[in-house]
Parts: sequence; structure tokens; C-alpha cells
Amino acid sequence: GTNSMAETYILLRGLGRESGHWLEFAGALADAVAPSAVHCLDLPGNGSRCRDKSPCVLDNCVAPLRRECQERGLAPPYRIIGLSMGGMVGLCWLRLYPDEICDLVMVNSSLASLSPFYHRMKPGAFFRLLAGLFSIRQRERAVKKLSFNLRRHDPTILPALLDIAQRHPVKAGNLLRQLYAASRFRCDLPLHSERICLLASRRDRLVDVRCSQALAMHWQLPICIHDAAGHDLPVDDPAWTVAQLLLR
Repeated sequence: GTNSMAETYILLRGLGRESGHWLEFAGALADAVAPSAVHCLDLPGNGSRCRDKSPCVLDNCVAPLRRECQERGLAPPYRIIGLSMGGMVGLCWLRLYPDEICDLVMVNSSLASLSPFYHRMKPGAFFRLLAGLFSIRQRERAVKKLSFNLRRHDPTILPALLDIAQRHPVKAGNLLRQLYAASRFRCDLPLHSERICLLASRRDRLVDVRCSQALAMHWQLPICIHDAAGHDLPVDDPAWTVAQLLLR
């Protein structure tokens, strides 16, 4: 569990997503872990960094994140919660700078070395997202359908997604570079793998739950599976996700 010392939580989102996409989850987590601080950082090419070029190799996302932590005056060690590709970037960070990460929670994440590409992004999902590459509205509607199960009919979600997409448009080239980097991402068991745990959604319609299960089995990691939520587990069921994080 969390000790009385204030800690620094860092939230990382996935492919073409940004800190705004945590919606109410970031605040719910901040309330639960106070006085610890929760910081949502953007990967290059997304959110406040939408003008930056996304790297073709996920390791290269780590330097800008560390720089931003220094600029914000956030001292390690950090507790990282990474969703999907954000979990892969968290893994890069743990591997490159093990002293800086005391805890890594990978949510609905995957590795190229352990799972076939059609599990890492289900083909139906891939083609729906591809169709939305040039239409924001089409893309965000597809993302909403693919990412949320419990909040599927929540009328506040799509307007929030469209608002973010208009404020920080992600370039098609950056999306493709991120897709390329994520699709090729492999990683050997890092030192301090006891700092890693997995959360996954059994009914994820974007990434097959078998990706997280393969990771758990291969590296002997603790895994907790939500039976009903979608790919965007922290936003689909914030209370459950916060409860799991408090057990760390």
C-alpha cells in the first residue's frame, strides 16, 4: 500500500492519446493518494507535444519525459501508470533508469515478442481506426466504441474526446510512427521486475487480454483482470482501478 511519504505518480497514455484523456481518473487517483501528487505527461507527438515528432523507437520517448519531470521539479523515484503504449514506455524507462522507477503498473499493454500482432491490436479495431485517420469525428467515434464498455452510453465521453482532438490535433505521420514503434516493441525481463504489475480488461475490444496474460506468465508478474471494462480501463471504471493501485 501507499506509505505516509508523499510519492509522485506519473500517468502515461497510449497511441495518439494525451493527458486530457485520463478524464476524471486523474482527479480520482489524486484524491485517493493525497498528499502524493499525480502528474499526467504527454508522449512526443501527442497533447501539449503535438508539434513534436514522435520517435520510431519507444526508448526515445524516455528522455523528453525525464526532461519534463526535471522542469516540473519532480524528483524520482516515480510510480508509473502506463496505459497500453504508455505501459511500454514505462517499461523502457524502468529498463534504462531502474533507480528512477519504484513501481510500474502496465494497463492493457503488450509486447511484440510475446503476442501476435492480431492480438496486440485486434484486426477489426485496426481497420476502424485506419478509416478514421483523416476524419477526427470518425476516429474518435471508433475510439469511444472500442475503448469503453461500462460507459459506452455515457453522453459526456464523445464531446470530451472531440474537444481534445481539436485542441491538440495529432498528425497522421506521428500516429503512424507511434504505431510502428509500438508494433515493433520488444523487451527482455528488466532488472527489478518485482516492481511491475499488470491490470487488464477481459472484454478489451482493442487489445486482446491474452497479451497481458502472456506477459504475466512469461515474467511471473502479478495480474488483476477486470471482467467487464473496456480498453480504457482507468476511465471506464475509475473506482476499481484506484482500488487496485492502492493495494500496491
